[in-house]
Amino acid sequence: MNRYPNEINLIIPKGCDNAPRKQIVIEFTVAILKQQNDIVKEYADESIIWYQLKDNKKIEGKSSLITILQDENKEIVDCLEISQVITHGKYASINGVLTLANGTKIDFCDVYTFSNTARSGKVKEIKSYKL
Repeated sequence: MNRYPNEINLIIPKGCDNAPRKQIVIEFTVAILKQQNDIVKEYADESIIWYQLKDNKKIEGKSSLITILQDENKEIVDCLEISQVITHGKYASINGVLTLANGTKIDFCDVYTFSNTARSGKVKEIKSYKL
């Protein structure tokens, strides 16, 4: 079955949309998975750093992030099930389970640091933990 990255079943617990920062974290996570570069550009700081700890990988800068997203041949994600989104000040985290097209399940947690506490704050850093 041929599927496009835009076809992701999204499961979000109730209450995850009650704070603007929580919604931004969800939208940014989905945009990364769907390779929606316009949304990534909107929320990412120019000097964003994304640590992919499992792969010992560090991506620096918005343009590098966009290039990686365009060039990566990713596994197709069928489902993103979010367990929690937690925000406090300029920090946030999201965790849950990714289910790939081949049935593999990957537990994940992304910890975000924003440039400031304002709603307009950009994503400055992400630390990604995956099992």
